[in-house]
Amino acid sequence: MLSSLVKDHQQRQQVRREEQEKKRKDAIIAANNLTSALVDHLNVGVAQAYLNQKRLDAEAKQLHMNATQFAKQTTQWLQLVDNFNQSLKELGDVENWAKSMEADMRTISSALEYAYKVGQEGS
Repeated sequence: MLSSLVKDHQQRQQVRREEQEKKRKDAIIAANNLTSALVDHLNVGVAQAYLNQKRLDAEAKQLHMNATQFAKQTTQWLQLVDNFNQSLKELGDVENWAKSMEADMRTISSALEYAYKVGQEGS
């Protein structure tokens, strides 16, 4: 009777050990599945962040190139405006010179006419 109790006890212990081993293996498999699912979920986020960062870098580079090109174009526009202003100043100078020459010519013409009239009256 005592030996049968010991045998029953050992058999129940063996069954419990097998159940515990099976549950441990199931728990390990479930933990591995959970870990894989979490890593996959995190990797998706990391991959998306990496792609976003890559896109931002490309857009920042494009923006820098556009800003540089705009600065060059603005410099060219300013140079054109300065050249135009200089040309306008030169035209103004030529106009003033022409008016001055016209006034001088009128003075000379008047002086010559006066001299001619005086010469005509004296002869």
